[in-house]
Order: sequence, then C-alpha cells, then structure tokens
Amino acid sequence: MKDKNIYYHIVLILLLLLIPVLSSPELDSSLRLLSSSFFQRDFSRYVLFIVFFYLNLAFLLPKLYDKRRLLLYWVSVFVSYVWICTLPFSIFPDDHGGDPKFDFFQNQISNQSTKNSSHFEDFPPPPENLSPEQKAEFEAHNFPPPHMRKDDSFSRKYVSSILPFLFSFLSSFFLYQSIKKKEMERAMAKADLLNLRYQLQPHFLFNTLNSIYSLILIKSDDASEGILKLSNVMRYIVEESENDFVLLSKELFYIKDYIALQLMRTDDSLDFNYTENGVTEDVKIVPMILLNYIENAFKYGVNAEENSKISIELKLEGEKLNFQVFNNIVNHSAADESTKVGMKNTTERLEKLYPGKYTLNIEENKKSYFVELNLDLSS
Repeated sequence: MKDKNIYYHIVLILLLLLIPVLSSPELDSSLRLLSSSFFQRDFSRYVLFIVFFYLNLAFLLPKLYDKRRLLLYWVSVFVSYVWICTLPFSIFPDDHGGDPKFDFFQNQISNQSTKNSSHFEDFPPPPENLSPEQKAEFEAHNFPPPHMRKDDSFSRKYVSSILPFLFSFLSSFFLYQSIKKKEMERAMAKADLLNLRYQLQPHFLFNTLNSIYSLILIKSDDASEGILKLSNVMRYIVEESENDFVLLSKELFYIKDYIALQLMRTDDSLDFNYTENGVTEDVKIVPMILLNYIENAFKYGVNAEENSKISIELKLEGEKLNFQVFNNIVNHSAADESTKVGMKNTTERLEKLYPGKYTLNIEENKKSYFVELNLDLSS
C-alpha cells in the first residue's frame, strides 16, 4: 500500500513539473527554453509549490495547526507564499544576453510607459492582404512575446502564483485531514480489539481452571499433568496473545495443550477426532481466533451420561485456512451468558481483523452444533 502511494506521488510530481514546460511560449524542438530566465523562474516556482506541499503536510500542519499556534501557522503559510513568489526572481533575474530583439521590445515598452499607456500603437501594423502564415511570421518578428509586452512584475510575482499555491495548500490540507481521520479510526479499532481481547482471556482461563478443578475432585493422577499444561497455556495467553499475529503452528501447539486438558476429564463416552493438514511454519494468524469454537464444543459436547462426538478438522492450502468443528449437544445445562459473550467477541474480532477475508457458517439445532470458518491468512 505504501509503495502504491509513493508511485502516485511520483506521477503527480512529474505531471506538475510538466505544466511550466508545456505552457511556456518558448517551447519548441530546440529546447532553448531551458536557458530562458522566464522558463527557469516558472519551473522553479512549481518546484517550490511541491516543496511547500510536503512542508505543510509533514511539518506546518502537524506542529502548528492547533488552537494555541493557529496564528503562527497562518503567518508561516503567508511567509511561504511570499518566499515562493520572490525567490525565483532573485535566483533567475531577467537576462537576455544582449538580444537585440528584446532590447527593441524593451525600448518600445519604455516609450509606451512614458505615455502612460499599456498598448503598443508604435509597433508597425501588419501589411494588408497577408496570409495567416505570413501574418504570424510578421507578428513574431515585430511584436514581443506575451511575457515581454508589459512591465507587470507584481502580477508576474504574486498574482500568477495564487492558483497553483492554493492548489498546493488545499491538497496538503485535505490529505492531512484524511490521514488524521484514518489514524483516529485505527486507534479506535485497536482500542476495541484490546477490549475484546481482555474480555476473551479471562473467559478462557476460567473455563480451563474449571477443567483442572474437575480433575482434582475425582483425584485423577492427571491433575498434575493438567496443571503443567495449564501453565503452558497461561504463559501463551500472557506472552503471545498480546501480539497482533502469531505463527499458526504455535497457535495450534497451545490449542492441542488445551484439548489435552479437556480430554483428561472425559471418558469413553466421548468420540473425539482431531485432524490437521498442510500447516507450514510461515503462515500467521491472529491469536485465540480458533480456540473459542473448540472451547464451545467441549462445553456443550461432553456429558458422562451420554455418548457424544466432537470432531475438529483443520486444513491449510497455501494461505487459505478451512476450520471445522462439530459436536453433539449433550450438556444443556452448560448454557450461560459467558458463552454468548465469547462467541460474540470472536465474531467481532474476525470482522475487525479479517474484513472481507473470511466466511463463517454455523449450523445449530437441538442435537448438534457445526461451525465452518474459511479464513484468508494472506497479509
């Protein structure tokens, strides 16, 4: 995205620098305009307009555009305008190298100035019955080009610079406002995600602690192993889940620890199946996106008094993840508000972190629950 923005800036700069070239009255195949002080002034003005665009965008607006420094900001803008208008005339003064035609035109202009006239009655009129081509050639030899016809230094310095300066100023101003708006939206989105994450972590930990508590109640020899796995899972939540992205392989490693914790408190009444295909070491995912669906399956799909089934399938093809979880609903007493909160938080995180890059299909009835998540993990 940044590379594309740089490309747009380069194209825009080149187009702006073409304006003084294409609008120059001295443009021809000989490129003599490059040695003309008139062209050099116009070209340098457009360079300065571009410099002001980035100066305003990167420094003046961020540093001075607030209530406490607003006057200083507008003074800086005005000084920049005067500087842009006058500097090219200081660097490239009128210099025509003793061009006799220019001297003739300047003498005519001086004579007309003494008469307080802006017209050129003293220039010879074209002969009658000339063809358009002949008339154009006559005027080229006997009349000054537009930039020599009157002494309008104020107009050339200041008036002619107003529109391009306004374009440079307004472009940088609106771009700055757009950048600030996007930064604010990103900050708000990040705050929302942190809130969702902090809601999800304790929800997960409480349910895991309940699993360990169940093992202790039945005095299972697996309780100590369960505490070790819980320690690993808690370390993952504290250290890794603060990152925006983690390796999918690492996420699955701790998911398997969580599954092992859950299986410790089950018996032969549960038909459990887990399959995993195509996982590589270079694909990343937002942490704790998948875990809530697995947690939900164990919460509603395990009951020692009934036979039940939980199936988890995960398949990765390139950067396309297909994740499926199925469970029978055999534990109706497990329904509570925390489950709804956990599922809602996971869906909101998907919407915020993978907008337009996921599909979520949930099929639920009184006997079973099935969820399928297709997720594009490309960055």
